[in-house]
Amino acid sequence: MKIRKVPFALSFALATLLVVGTTTFAQEPDNNGMGNMMSGNGMMNMMEAMNSAEGQKMMNACGDFMEAYGETTENK
Repeated sequence: MKIRKVPFALSFALATLLVVGTTTFAQEPDNNGMGNMMSGNGMMNMMEAMNSAEGQKMMNACGDFMEAYGETTENK
């Protein structure tokens, strides 16, 4: 059985490109939103925002929601 070199080499190259391409595009980029928030001044800006009147109102609403959610799950 005689193997033709050109089609064999092309199919091998195509398979290599598919494997390398899928692994390259499957990785998440390092500069995602959560990473940017935690580094630099993002965390400080968030902490300062929590100390504002709007931030306190949001925290109180979140606490009320969590208490109400806890009461509904305890009754089940």
